[in-house]
Amino acid sequence: MFFKKLGKWITTIIAMTGTFMGGAHAKNIDLVNSGYFGFTPLPVSVVSDRYTLLLSDSPEYVGPEGGVLSAGTLKGLGRIYFYHVNDMVEDHKIAIVLENKSGKQNTVTIHRMLKTKPTEDYFAVGRELSKLDLEQPLSSVLGTNPYVTPKEKKKFKSKQETITLQPHSRQLIFKDLEKVHVKKDDLFSGLVDFTSADEVYARVMMLPMKVKSLGAAYTAKKLPIDEVRLRGTYTGMLRTLAVNSVYDSSLGGAYVEVANDREDPFIQGVDEMNHNDAVTDRGNYGVSYDMTLYTKGNEPFRLYFNPLGGAYSGSFTINTTHSKNKNAKVTTETYQVGGGDVPYLGHQTVLDSMQMGSYHGGDTLHIQFMPAGASNLPVRFLLIPEALVVDKFEIPVTHYVPETPTVDNTDVGNVNLADLH
Repeated sequence: MFFKKLGKWITTIIAMTGTFMGGAHAKNIDLVNSGYFGFTPLPVSVVSDRYTLLLSDSPEYVGPEGGVLSAGTLKGLGRIYFYHVNDMVEDHKIAIVLENKSGKQNTVTIHRMLKTKPTEDYFAVGRELSKLDLEQPLSSVLGTNPYVTPKEKKKFKSKQETITLQPHSRQLIFKDLEKVHVKKDDLFSGLVDFTSADEVYARVMMLPMKVKSLGAAYTAKKLPIDEVRLRGTYTGMLRTLAVNSVYDSSLGGAYVEVANDREDPFIQGVDEMNHNDAVTDRGNYGVSYDMTLYTKGNEPFRLYFNPLGGAYSGSFTINTTHSKNKNAKVTTETYQVGGGDVPYLGHQTVLDSMQMGSYHGGDTLHIQFMPAGASNLPVRFLLIPEALVVDKFEIPVTHYVPETPTVDNTDVGNVNLADLH
């Protein structure tokens, strides 16, 4: 997901973005004088990588003709995630077709279908899908989210649909995509989550608007992978991380770093369209993260988002179990990085930050997000005691309360920053 058009956004960059509901403000802090380079690392470890992801982002720029962009085999709970630019003059559409290659019936339950608005603004596309993912979380649809009410769970479940694939048949899914015109130079992204009783072979295609999608699944040309190689089938659509140490707010600042391809490695897969060649999802795009951070200590502290790999624009949900506030034992907040006049944070600097709440030692923070398309990894979450924070100036920060409870090469020491997106 390398940028063609990053330059058009450069003149709009400032250090932070957004506004809190109710008109409150967050501070753009002086990280250097707040002790940034002396913060203690809190390494993570991967607890589990579960379920299958079919990633479709290569070729990212589709042209001079459409065809099959990505294809692979899924069974059980799985996700298809697409991210493509129409590099052709004519309007095109994205189409997803499932094939049952077996001699017996197969049942598929579709849990979620999320899509963005096609646009030339790449950050807007990545940011929108990131936000949609948290507004309609898969865990709520599956009934495994402890932070939503039974009524909300029922609402999400009611949106599911079940289809039957007859033996040796193909069926078009996510039919709303048929109506979406992807114009020249527009980026379009989305995902579909489903559970299949047995194996299905999925194809993601970009086709002219008038072409019959189901028929094209038999005749469309397979397009070659591009140099970024972001496609294929992977295990790890849901990743659970553990922070190996309890953060002690009495001991100063600390940080948790994710998607760095070290403690939090990029998932590995195969490209079934190209002789099962090995591929790597550099950035873990399409992966839903679930990370729990335990704290202790007597000092109040703030949490900050801090991009390391370059420009970033996306959403994060934080479910907090409070140790001191008995009237609000658990709260849920969703924070959006970027938007409005400021498309992103982190271009050509590692010292951008955005506050994501204030907390007390003893609080437990449960952080959920999916790496935003068009954005760059790795990123850090900074934990800074109030007494250490040195403020710069006030600017607005976008803050949401959901219904449900680029390429930079900045040297930051031992952080391995790759041109990921």
